[in-house]
Amino acid sequence: VAVVSGGETVYEAGFGIADLDTGEPVGPDTVFQLASVSKTVGASLIARLVGEGEVQWDASVRESLPWFRLSQAWPSQQLTVADLYSHRSGLPDHAGDDLEWLGFDQRTILERLQLLPLEPFRANYAYTNYGIQAGALTVAEVVGGTWEQLSADELYAPLGMDRTTSSFAEYVAMDDHAVGHSVVDGEWVVTDEQFDPAATAAAASVASSADDMALWIAMMLESARAAPDGSDAAFIAPEAMQEMLTPRNPTDLAGGNAHLPTIYGYGVNLSTTSTGATMVGHSGAFAQGAGTFVGMIPEADLGIVVLTNGYPMGVAETIGAAFLDEATVGEQTRPWWDLYRAAFADIMKPAGVLTGAQKPADPVEAWPLADYAGTYRNAWVGDAVVEVRDGALVLLLGPEPGVDGREYPLTHWDGDVFRFDRDVVDAGPGSTSKVEFDLGAGTVTIEWFDEFGLGTLERVP
Repeated sequence: VAVVSGGETVYEAGFGIADLDTGEPVGPDTVFQLASVSKTVGASLIARLVGEGEVQWDASVRESLPWFRLSQAWPSQQLTVADLYSHRSGLPDHAGDDLEWLGFDQRTILERLQLLPLEPFRANYAYTNYGIQAGALTVAEVVGGTWEQLSADELYAPLGMDRTTSSFAEYVAMDDHAVGHSVVDGEWVVTDEQFDPAATAAAASVASSADDMALWIAMMLESARAAPDGSDAAFIAPEAMQEMLTPRNPTDLAGGNAHLPTIYGYGVNLSTTSTGATMVGHSGAFAQGAGTFVGMIPEADLGIVVLTNGYPMGVAETIGAAFLDEATVGEQTRPWWDLYRAAFADIMKPAGVLTGAQKPADPVEAWPLADYAGTYRNAWVGDAVVEVRDGALVLLLGPEPGVDGREYPLTHWDGDVFRFDRDVVDAGPGSTSKVEFDLGAGTVTIEWFDEFGLGTLERVP
């Protein structure tokens, strides 16, 4: 935890364990994965580049990334960085995240987004990591260089953030870095597979320490409070910062876990505190073990960052919201832990129509397993291979099923219906997916990918 006011870090401390396997404690220099707080950090980089005249928020995505398209022509032609950084492109919520876990590369996932249906352009809010990534790639193309290098050269180095990186490889190579933890059978354990968010670098890949994030918060507060006429020499030009912090798109966060109805700016949540002040911030979460929160009240010249390496339960948000209340009002205005705990329990609840369901007492017997085996294909999932191993079916998914991707043992449920356990970043523990074969039609429908009708694959002759 670090607290910033008056351009200084006024409180900083580490609590708990960075790695349960080694017992290494957390300190102010311990590096954590920021998850989606990366969006706000990245937006501040764009704001700095906008202030320097290097790029504009309304830069055309089509001009810089002619290969990137949505499913409709007009939105594809009109799409800007601003649209993507305010989640108003029309893409569905978390579009493309399912393909990321299967091992597909960034370019493949971005190209396949054109297969998804769109909500009304610029009239809808849907949180999309790959939308943010497309916006960041547009900026990098305009300015020149990779997003990761721009972040290092234009943001981290000038601010002295020498314990901050947008590279997963650099993060895991750092001394004193926190690893993610999950809850298994009621016990905290180091997550078997740490999440590498390289495919969505701009949306989720920043890793940093509380000490470094305090430097960033001090810069943000100073830039947000700089004179509108630019007379104050701020790191980010006041006009560019104002653009970033201007409400753009109402979110769906007006319920239990928001201060008051929340509106998204460019890569940042904006809400109003009980005193009427503007609250600027973002949360981040990885099911594999990251829960993070940044909150700033520019009017009070106050900010806090909370970084955790545990399965997301609302702990970071509770600490941040409770502190900001105590500091500005003198007491907590809402039962933050109850609100955030309930909100995260809902977000991270197990997915799947068969999750928690009772298997039929007298299920219809499946056909011989060899009848289901084969390669199935569609444009969204690519190839899915079903194999018979040791008297059971196994589903292989990914860029090269069986070589590069994931394997899921199938459990028979009833007739031509099977299921498998999902071990993914976008679903809570215990999630499952239904798998239904139609041998007559030569198809298989995988529930995990079928929210938008893209889960049915045809058998390859």
